[in-house]
Order: sequence, then C-alpha cells, then structure tokens
Amino acid sequence: MRHGMRFLSLPEMVSRYVHSGATLYIGGFAFDDPLAVAHEIVRQGIRDLTVIKSSGGIVVDLLIGAGAIRRLLVSHLWNSVGPTPAHAFRRAVERGQPPIELEELSYGAFTCGLLAGGMGLPFMPTTPLMGTGTFGERTFLPDKLATVRSPFDPASEVVVVKAIAPPLGIFHVARVDREGTAQILGPVAETRLAMAACQRVLLIAEEVVDTAAIRSRPECTVAFGAQVEAVAVVPFGAFPTDCHGYYRRDLAYHLEYAQATASPEGFEAYVAREVRGVADHGEFLARLGAERLAGLATRQERWWSVA
Repeated sequence: MRHGMRFLSLPEMVSRYVHSGATLYIGGFAFDDPLAVAHEIVRQGIRDLTVIKSSGGIVVDLLIGAGAIRRLLVSHLWNSVGPTPAHAFRRAVERGQPPIELEELSYGAFTCGLLAGGMGLPFMPTTPLMGTGTFGERTFLPDKLATVRSPFDPASEVVVVKAIAPPLGIFHVARVDREGTAQILGPVAETRLAMAACQRVLLIAEEVVDTAAIRSRPECTVAFGAQVEAVAVVPFGAFPTDCHGYYRRDLAYHLEYAQATASPEGFEAYVAREVRGVADHGEFLARLGAERLAGLATRQERWWSVA
C-alpha cells in the first residue's frame, strides 16, 4: 500500500473529503453509479457543490432535489430506465426549484476535455459544435469551448474544449486489492479518462480481493494504487444501477423513484424515508430486503475475497 492510501467507511470518506462548496466529479454512466455516495452526501447536509458527471441519472437528480448541487456540468440527465424524466432536475431547470447553474457539453466534447485534463494539456480538439446549443449557451463556464485555426489547414476552424481537471473524483468499482488497484469487470465508458484527470481519486468498491485476482484480469484495471487516495468497501454501492459481475440493474426501483419524486412533496417524502430515514447504506439495504438483493445478484460467491 502506498503512503497515504487508506481504507475508510463511507461516512468517514464523505466527511473527510467532500465539503460544502467543493467541486466533485462523480463517476458512472448509468452503470456503476454510486448512489450510496449521494445518499451519504445528503445525510451529512453537504450543499452548494459543483458536480461534474457525464450521465446524470438518479444520483444527480437526488442531489439536485436535496439542495446539494449549486452548479452542474453534464452531458445528459434523465432517469435512464423507462425512460422517465429526472423530475427534480426538470423542476430546477424549468422553475428554479431549487435554483442551479447548468452547463452542458456533448459527450464527445466532455470526454475530450477529460483527456486534456489527464494529459496536462490546456485544451483538446473535438467534434464540430458551432451552431449548437452546447456551444452557444454558457453559464459558469464561459470559456468551455472555443475555435482555433487548424495548423494544417489555415482555412479550417477547429472546435477545442477546455481541459476538465476536477480536484476530486468519486468512482464506484467492482473490486480493489489492498494496494488500491481497482477493476471494473464490464463497460467503463470514460472512467479511465476521468480518473486520470482528477487530482484526487476516491473509490467505493464491492469488495477487497487478493492481488492474484487483479492480475488474473489485467484488462479490467481502471486505476492503480498510486492514483487512489482512499477506498470504502460498500456492497451494492451502485444500486439500483448495475455492477457487471456482481448484480443487475433494479429496473423496478428506477420506476419507483420516478413515481415517488414526480412532485416536490413526493420527493421530500422519498428522501425522508429512503435517505435521511436510515442511518447508513447498510440500513438502506436492509430495508430493501435480502430477497430483493439476492434476486439481482449475478454471482452467489465472491471473487477471491480478502477477509
């Protein structure tokens, strides 16, 4: 284990690293979305965050409705099953309830910005965006996109995106070893780019495994221990999204969330029951019930776990 990398409980991790007014990258792309982190942020009363996330989903919708987000940089945001609207997000954008500042990038430009951030470059060329809403509409990032003359064809204008280099990122992964080396066993989307771009990386993992398990699937590695600041072991930490190799998406819960949060009053009742009404993620899972969780599991045994 490198000096400084530590294992913490999820409440300890959030309390230590996530503070009101901070800028936070949240990993996941409608899979491996760390809802457990969002719950803990709400329980601890953290507010006025600037959140950066490629695919918003329930995680960001919940944080908006609970008043935890002041500024949001995102590519898209919806309740990805159904599909159904992200109701809290729509209320914030359409009615200012609660007020947020919204900045958008296409997913292509978003990932190019992360690539620039991870490489220590000031910007990166991206796809032509002139004339689009993402190019023309700007709020708290007035310099997010620009155009430059191509050095290879002076008559050609190229769109460039400013580097995205968040000071802190939190990601859900399938498994880590004691050194902090982390793996995702399925799709990764922009995860590797985002981890490289973030100045500090926090992980929540389904389990800790022997290094032999990591070495058996090197292609699944998304972060090395030297990149990782801290790890919290949080089984079902990405519920209700899926964690490949561990559990499927809970389609019913996505619909339950959409129905429960369709009105402001329904949202407040949902948060009071599902988030603030439990002490921690373990109690949240206990309320869901062992039978429901077992029905989602894709493996009944763990992967060479370290006790």
